[in-house]
Amino acid sequence: MATVTEGGIQGSSFTATGTSMGGRDVSDQDTGIAAQGKEQVKRVTGVTRDRVFHQIDDRKGELIKGLQGFVSTLENASRNADGFSQQLLGGAVGYIRKFSDRIEQGSTEELVSDARQFIRERPAPFFAGCIAVGFLAARLLKE
Repeated sequence: MATVTEGGIQGSSFTATGTSMGGRDVSDQDTGIAAQGKEQVKRVTGVTRDRVFHQIDDRKGELIKGLQGFVSTLENASRNADGFSQQLLGGAVGYIRKFSDRIEQGSTEELVSDARQFIRERPAPFFAGCIAVGFLAARLLKE
């Protein structure tokens, strides 16, 4: 008769090497469990991504209105500016309008794909833009 002790099972022919269990290899079970876990993670990730994209699509209108208001502010500022400042503001207005149109016409998945492609092709302008936005945000939050 086998007895269970703190160190394991004594007096039994059971070996805990883990090579077979009910005619199946334990490593096959581990592989099956791992595959099921990966599939479940993929499903949860897909559902989460779909929810986020749906929420972004719902709020695109608000973003577009905000960008249009920003464009009108920049246009007013460019009317009062002169020389290089006027050219700079005019260029910014054109770029922001183009960006706003792209957001309005494209789906969230298309926009994410475009952003990934842009970052891969031109990482330096992307990081320069991030730095510029960071400085601008710091200035706005500082005041």
